[in-house]
Amino acid sequence: MDKEYELFYDETNNSRVFKLTEDGFNYDEKAYFILGGIVFNKSSEPNKECIDNMLERLQVPQNSSEVKFKHIKQKANGFIDLISKSRVKELIAWLYENNLWIHYSYRDNFYYSIVDIIDSLPESTFGGMEFNRDLKNSLFNYIEGDKEWFLQYLKYFDYPNVKNHEQFIDVLLNWIENINPDRGDFNIEYLRQSLNTHREEVLVFLSDNLDGILIQDYSDIYINSILTYYNSNHTFDEELEIQKKIEGTSIEVFGKEASYKFIDSESSIFVQISDLVVGILRMWMAFLENSSILELKIILSSLSEIQRKTLKVFQVILNNSLFESFGFKHGSGSIHFDEKINFFMEYQWN
Repeated sequence: MDKEYELFYDETNNSRVFKLTEDGFNYDEKAYFILGGIVFNKSSEPNKECIDNMLERLQVPQNSSEVKFKHIKQKANGFIDLISKSRVKELIAWLYENNLWIHYSYRDNFYYSIVDIIDSLPESTFGGMEFNRDLKNSLFNYIEGDKEWFLQYLKYFDYPNVKNHEQFIDVLLNWIENINPDRGDFNIEYLRQSLNTHREEVLVFLSDNLDGILIQDYSDIYINSILTYYNSNHTFDEELEIQKKIEGTSIEVFGKEASYKFIDSESSIFVQISDLVVGILRMWMAFLENSSILELKIILSSLSEIQRKTLKVFQVILNNSLFESFGFKHGSGSIHFDEKINFFMEYQWN
């Protein structure tokens, strides 16, 4: 955390605000918000010759004011199709050849929206943070299996701004009785007993919020990255709503003001490269989200030699990035999704 890096950022799937609607959500809950890009040591900035080499390999049109993800996507329909594209292959190879790291933070909007139910219960932390996360994962899995009912339940109580906490808990307890009638699921039974203990109390994180507003904005993810790497320089693509939230605010760690700025992407090739990287990450995460581990195993084992080679290099870059700093991967999502990331990162190629 105390190393001196240059971190560049772009973001994708920014819904601005994530909220409940009559039909569910205002934005695809499976389209994870991602903030990320490239990072290197302050003393190791790629030179002009290196950048020119990349632009030449990506065949960026000379009349383009900046390089965008659309230039390398080449109308790919999914992640496997994407890594088959020649320009994506060249970008991944260039990142590897120049020892650049990838950093990213992601958020599963739906998962993130329901965890306050767990965090409002003091017993959720008695077994440590891993147990707390395990409880969240168990609840989330059951909610996913009964999503239509659960969304109407949240909507009825103006979640996360619940007014009648006792009724909110009673309805939740009835639902738990139906999904776990024999009380055989330890996590859900633990949750039931904890909720029952606090039936007549206020769930602390479900008060004094806005009706139906699950995520007001994503500025906390920006701030978290700045705070995590407090000795580094942080350069973000312009995002006016986020800037209003944090620009002009002094962010200090150990009495030292952190260095961050928002700029027009046209003025920084490294922010532009971050746009390309985040575009790849977006399609990669959609691929993981929409596939089971068994399906991932089948797909990865049936790739062409060219696809396999590109994915191997991509995997190496991601692992090298984590070897440099575990903080280059940060996310709010289910354990099941994290298991799919780990499966990909650890996959042994034939």
